[in-house]
Amino acid sequence: MDSAGPDACLKDVAWCRRIALLVSFAIAATTWVGWAAGIDPLTRVYPTWPQMMPWTGLWLVALGAAILAQSGHPPRWRVWAGRGLAVLVAALAAITLLEYATHGLPGLDLMWFGDAVRTSQQAWPGRPSPQTCVSVLFLAAAAGLIRVDRWTRVVWPACMAAGGAIPFVTVGAYLFNALALVGYSPGTGQALMTALALLLLAAATTLARPDRFPVAWLLARPDKASLLRLAALLAALPVVVAVSRPIFTRLGLGEQADWTFSILLGTLLVGVITFAFIQNEQRLLIEKELVSKQRADAEARYRILADNAVDVIVHLRGADVAWISPSVEAAFGGPPERWTGARFSRQIHRDDRDAIVAALQRIAGGESVLQRFRIRSADGSFRWVDGHGKPYVDADGRTDGLIAALRIVDDQVEVEQRLERLARFDTLTGLVNRAEAIGRLAAALEQAQPPGTYVGVLFCDVDHFKEINDTWGHGIGDLVLATLAERVREGVRRGDTVGRTGGDEMLVLLPGVHSIDELTQIAEKIRCRAAQPIQVSGKTFSATLSIGATLALPGDSVDTVTARADAAMYQAKFGDRNTVVRN
Repeated sequence: MDSAGPDACLKDVAWCRRIALLVSFAIAATTWVGWAAGIDPLTRVYPTWPQMMPWTGLWLVALGAAILAQSGHPPRWRVWAGRGLAVLVAALAAITLLEYATHGLPGLDLMWFGDAVRTSQQAWPGRPSPQTCVSVLFLAAAAGLIRVDRWTRVVWPACMAAGGAIPFVTVGAYLFNALALVGYSPGTGQALMTALALLLLAAATTLARPDRFPVAWLLARPDKASLLRLAALLAALPVVVAVSRPIFTRLGLGEQADWTFSILLGTLLVGVITFAFIQNEQRLLIEKELVSKQRADAEARYRILADNAVDVIVHLRGADVAWISPSVEAAFGGPPERWTGARFSRQIHRDDRDAIVAALQRIAGGESVLQRFRIRSADGSFRWVDGHGKPYVDADGRTDGLIAALRIVDDQVEVEQRLERLARFDTLTGLVNRAEAIGRLAAALEQAQPPGTYVGVLFCDVDHFKEINDTWGHGIGDLVLATLAERVREGVRRGDTVGRTGGDEMLVLLPGVHSIDELTQIAEKIRCRAAQPIQVSGKTFSATLSIGATLALPGDSVDTVTARADAAMYQAKFGDRNTVVRN
């Protein structure tokens, strides 16, 4: 039910500690003013109650200073200063108790506000009561152990409990006018203000170490606010009863009646406040239940989506998979546990890793990125995915890696690749088409060639191809043409281009040739290979090529080079055919 974080709780603890110390300092200062100015109510509240001695106020201030010096994250000199003050106060309290035990004459008693305390009704003017000395002795021991961590697990709480027990009983005796039960009189006993100040110092000592019991236990509980309210209600009941009883007594209701009515009033007030708190708790519980139900419904809907979604959702923290949706099993194989904790980069095709690294850097900069890449499936094959990634922001608004939606696009990639191939390649021969061949020639002409080398161009035309088509049909003709295209492709070097420019014509690009003679040798190799018999459907066909060869000179355009090669090819065709003519 508590929404305050650890830092906020520690700040609240520090504020409560400071307030307790300030109030105890104020009580001591008020007492000194009363003794100095002769204002008796400032030293005892009521004339029939014991007074708070000036030495008691000095001890309280010294103990408060010792607690304050060791609070927070003090340096060593402050810790030792606080311990020194605590030891000094403990020594004074022990000396005072020894004086009581030996019936020693006043010594230190009259050294602080001596003239004023001589007028008091105390048997030992100026001397703190034995009850006060005992309480101060234990609290001084607890204050000295604030920054001691060894052997204090039992000793420190015991000193706190012993130091606060007498003031606690004293406050109860004052509240219920039962001073006789504890042997107090106007001249003896512990003053009310002393008891209150000692309880405040005990609380401040406890709050000085929020990492110890009971503060650590309370801060660790999720219902700490409810526990504090419950403690306040339990403390309020006797206070209300004690405060209201004199009112009913003045009304003349009798001793039994005033107790009855004061208890009833206290019970009623505490009950009303408790009811209000319970209503608030119930409202918060109902709201929490509604929020939990909404969250459960949302998680159920999300689980349905995650289990049945086409996309795979993955949360990457650094390079590792922090979480992945169950749909990964249907998409890539293997349960989510197989993927969680693994390096995501190891599942990416090596040719795509550089692009993914760049995409991850953009996402780290706050961008939303769409990237296509390949992921290895559980069976070792790769699948194309479109990944849409963006920074992952958690419920507290902090960026925690990235989240990406992965959609398998194998079919789409296949269609795109097929369309791209259709746009660039001839479907019959598998050669690049005219547009692609001319484009590659233009790029080669624009690119500077190594010294002493040229771009060679061959223009090939199938001899008597029309007769094959007319005699045997276009089906046979297509098979013959495809066979010739394959033979031409086998006759060129790696990196050369063979393209079908139309009908039975083929264009061959050969960058890096050194002379027209070298180009002619390659052309002759192609011609001889193409002239070999072709077996199609059990029949043997003979098809030859007329080839025109030329070198692209610096400054030549595509049209100029192709025109020269075309002219050379026509010379071969109108001559003996099945020859190479260079131009």
